[in-house]
Amino acid sequence: MRYLSTKAFETSKNYILTNARDLEQARCSYLFDRGAEQAIIKALDTYQNQDGGFGHGLEADFRLPASSPIASSVALQVLYSIDHYPEAQEMISKALNYFERSFNKERQGWLAVPSEVNHYPHAFWWTVHENGTSWIDDNWGNPSAEIIGYLLAYKNEVSKLNADQLVSLSIKHLLSIDKFESEHEVFCYLRFFKMHPSCMNQEIHTKLKEGVRQLVTVNQEEWKNYVPLPLQFKPTPNSLNVGISSYAIENNLDYLVDRLEAKPYIEPAWKWDAYEDVWRKAKEEWQGVLTLEALQWLSSYGRVVS
Repeated sequence: MRYLSTKAFETSKNYILTNARDLEQARCSYLFDRGAEQAIIKALDTYQNQDGGFGHGLEADFRLPASSPIASSVALQVLYSIDHYPEAQEMISKALNYFERSFNKERQGWLAVPSEVNHYPHAFWWTVHENGTSWIDDNWGNPSAEIIGYLLAYKNEVSKLNADQLVSLSIKHLLSIDKFESEHEVFCYLRFFKMHPSCMNQEIHTKLKEGVRQLVTVNQEEWKNYVPLPLQFKPTPNSLNVGISSYAIENNLDYLVDRLEAKPYIEPAWKWDAYEDVWRKAKEEWQGVLTLEALQWLSSYGRVVS
């Protein structure tokens, strides 16, 4: 079992505070330096549009200024954790209004991004095809299962959609999956059940474990590639038990320690195939996001020398 040295931790933290976006800087400062949560709200506010949704490259792999359901779900991941602030509550209310208006009745959910994404630099997997969908939309739960979680959490502010009916539909979809194709769909369901553990039962738990078993990569030799890591499914010791062995988790933590001892940031395991100049900026933004995530994992599992 390896531990991240104080020096390496401080170097990685300073990398974020120097090179990352204002949002990751504010979150890092709050998590590790007693920074103010209001700074997180202020940073997120720059991504919110008048329609209540979020855009402007918040999800760094597409640079669409306009709102999208997927970018808005990313924003809510942060806002949900600080929703005791009136400013955060106001931003959430606006986002809920956006979710209600962007709901796709035919899909009974949300498309990840609008077709306007094609007019701005983006990774190829975000391209919207002639039928109006992107590859992300092949898996209904990303981001619909997660968005439904926010609608249920703030049900009193939802007037145009029936959150309870959508929860039933979402769970029915999960239980209907035999072959899981998308780790991101499972991540969305895990975020839902973290918000709403009372919606969990044994059948659902078994299905989630099966999904994780099909998708997770435990072979360390493959972790340099774009693969689903054990820690992505169990980011803290208190996260839902999804059947990943403690050996795989400890191995994954050791791997991150080694990477951050060698270099103060985590690089994305993917790249765009176009817009090279914009990708350079997006890559640096992702390094801030991924490095902060790694420090959170290591800290939550007690793998940083205190």
